[in-house]
Amino acid sequence: MIRFLAIGVLSLSAVACAFAGSAALHSGKYEGLMLAVTPGNQVEGFYSEAMGEGVSRRCTFYLQGKPEALTTWLDAAYPGSVAVASDGVTLTVEQGRQHPGCINVLMPEIATGLDLTQSASKKWIGLVTVSADKAYLLKTPGAKAAKRPYIVKGDVVGVLAFKDGWAQVEFINVDDRSFKGWISQDQYARLAAPKP
Repeated sequence: MIRFLAIGVLSLSAVACAFAGSAALHSGKYEGLMLAVTPGNQVEGFYSEAMGEGVSRRCTFYLQGKPEALTTWLDAAYPGSVAVASDGVTLTVEQGRQHPGCINVLMPEIATGLDLTQSASKKWIGLVTVSADKAYLLKTPGAKAAKRPYIVKGDVVGVLAFKDGWAQVEFINVDDRSFKGWISQDQYARLAAPKP
């Protein structure tokens, strides 16, 4: 009996190690990176980092695709990858500092692998960019907008659900406060990597 228990414990240990070696990416905030894992196990992301006070320098770009073969873009597109790291993710974009403004802000390690610590776990299934000048975060699809928080054109938000032409989104402000609500499909644009 003890021999079977020992074999069972060793087997469970081997299975646990195998799963640990193939850890999956999870949606969330990783320092300056918003990352969403789609239902099809693709990733969508938005990287934004600013440096300086008053006159600040900013580095922003989008990413989308399979974790091991991403397209990153703002003005031009560059290949990259994202992988699980011990306390977050490692983002690698060999030409990442060529995105507008990034040479002054982004660490040179982006070319070989920049480790980003997870600051918040989320349940995002995608990211969208607000295309309307102002989009109120409604309690339910089609509800009244009176006295509701709103997001503005250019904001990037995490998607919690899509339903009948609506998206339930989450916006995180500069103070890390979270606001959730529904916006209609005419108020947002899905991320779309440029074709090579």
